[in-house]
Amino acid sequence: MIIDIYNQLIKKRNLTALYVLSAIVITYFASWFPDFENLIGIEGARISSVVSFGALNGMLLGPFWGVIASFTAIMGHTLVRGGGSPDTFHLLTPFFVAMSSAVAGLCITKREKAAMAIFGVLILLWYITPLGRTVYYYPWFHVITLGAFLVFNYKLKDRKENLFKFIFLLLAALMAILADHLAGSISAAILFDLPPQMFVSVITIYPIERMTLALAAASIMYLLIISLQNTLMESDTFHENIQDAKKDDILNYVNEVKDMLEKDKK
Repeated sequence: MIIDIYNQLIKKRNLTALYVLSAIVITYFASWFPDFENLIGIEGARISSVVSFGALNGMLLGPFWGVIASFTAIMGHTLVRGGGSPDTFHLLTPFFVAMSSAVAGLCITKREKAAMAIFGVLILLWYITPLGRTVYYYPWFHVITLGAFLVFNYKLKDRKENLFKFIFLLLAALMAILADHLAGSISAAILFDLPPQMFVSVITIYPIERMTLALAAASIMYLLIISLQNTLMESDTFHENIQDAKKDDILNYVNEVKDMLEKDKK
């Protein structure tokens, strides 16, 4: 059902450009919003709302146009904010958000295995770095998320209830946002001489941050899907009523002709 609704969103090619342009503009301006700090009273917790748009663009536009929209918007922000000469890490940031869009887009277009493969490779790449082998337990939440998505994908994905639709969207958004997070962590570990304690200090904070972002993206997508689903259902009902009315008219006409023929025989 989710993929069918997704197809309804962007199946008209003449509207695709409008969707993509809107996503680029909204994501670009969202990238300038201030970060949320000290989330729910946790000192040091910091959330950039634009990360949600990476997953949301992927779910709305798919793994191709979603990536283009996210990359273009965040690269524009990076170049403007960096005065035309940002550092290497900030130049890589658009790729992180684009990866988030790719993972979410693959999930929504029923290519979950590819999404899980990308996410799994990122987890393995963490352990290639010396810092990753030192703080080996850092991606614990990523591993749990991958396992949860794997179980859901093979056991519960075909359930039709709205609750399971939301869980699917939440897990897809969470995996996408965590892909962005882990790609950034790996790049930071390679580019900078960071102490292990820096990663240890956020090991219980980043799951709350990323879950909050995933909830935001999944909730927006869920509301859009339910709205579209209700619209389509109403449309189907309308067409069914028309067909029923036509059938009634035909039956009435047949009965009238039948009565006329019977009268002629008499």
